[in-house]
Amino acid sequence: MKKQNMRHHIKRMGHPAQKVTSLNEGPWRWAVGVQAGAAMGLPVALFTFLGNQSLGLMASLGGFTALYCAARSTRERMLALPLVAAGLVVASALGVLCSGNEWLSMACLVVVAALACILTMGSGLGPPGPIMFILVAAVSSHLAAPVSLGGAAIPGYTIPMLVAFGSILAYLVVMAMQALPLLRNPAAGLSPLSLRIRLDKTGKVITARIVAAVIVAELAATPLEAHRAYWVVIVAVAILQAVKDRRLTTVRAIQRVLGTLLGIILFECILFIPPSPFLLVLIIMVLQFATEVVVTRNYVLALIFITPLALANSTIGHAANVAATRQGRVLDTLLGAAIAMLVLWIAESLWKKMYKPKKA
Repeated sequence: MKKQNMRHHIKRMGHPAQKVTSLNEGPWRWAVGVQAGAAMGLPVALFTFLGNQSLGLMASLGGFTALYCAARSTRERMLALPLVAAGLVVASALGVLCSGNEWLSMACLVVVAALACILTMGSGLGPPGPIMFILVAAVSSHLAAPVSLGGAAIPGYTIPMLVAFGSILAYLVVMAMQALPLLRNPAAGLSPLSLRIRLDKTGKVITARIVAAVIVAELAATPLEAHRAYWVVIVAVAILQAVKDRRLTTVRAIQRVLGTLLGIILFECILFIPPSPFLLVLIIMVLQFATEVVVTRNYVLALIFITPLALANSTIGHAANVAATRQGRVLDTLLGAAIAMLVLWIAESLWKKMYKPKKA
């Protein structure tokens, strides 16, 4: 009996390590990939044609609209995605409004993180969860912040407008493709979305962890440049938002670090032969397509493709900082992962002390 229990324990301990590189069960999301690739690439292509690719990259933040409710019916997406788009625009506007002051900007991310967690988990919105709203707020704040604070000093009013434009394009792309049988993502029969926001126990725990991680990450990353500081926040949130389980969260942290490192190598390969503006548009579409196809099968694979996109957005208005950005990204990822694990362990320790069963 003891030997059986030991073998079972060893098997359980080995499982998380296997999950780092193994493929999860489920389909390859080809239709979602096509929709997401088109939604992200279309605004970049349009503004590249008009001669200002940087504006297109900012508008592509609204393309995150296409990532939500992918496993739901066309009718549900038609009703839910405008609310997602509005949320992304509001997040962008809040980021811009608070961009002139470092402490206000930090407070903004905490508020956006809390609201995004409550709304996405409380309504059953599902993947990719709160992270995209936090990312849009952080990037918008960085872009609008003055140079003295490490920002790009882009006129603030243009950023939410571009996000709104990108969101509208993404919505139209999704609805048009949902009308085509080959590009329609089949509904997965999920529970209906609810306008009555209600967090269950797991949702409350994850929300508390994420808010704590955002606060710690912002304080720890304050000495870093603005575009590096928000990356630390995003890494910590990405690790903590998916699951409550400690073992699986640890797997997520390992995957995040490994996938980001491999993604930086891919970014280096792309920059080795500097792509033309329209080739860059194609690369963006292919990378976003590949991310959505593989993200449910293996998180490492998804990060290999999404990291170059994040690096491209990080350097808007800071073209000269591309090398510094990718060099610092490794340390930022490690710092974000360490903060996520620290918050996880402390939260679990406090939880056990608070809810320790009393002896009879």
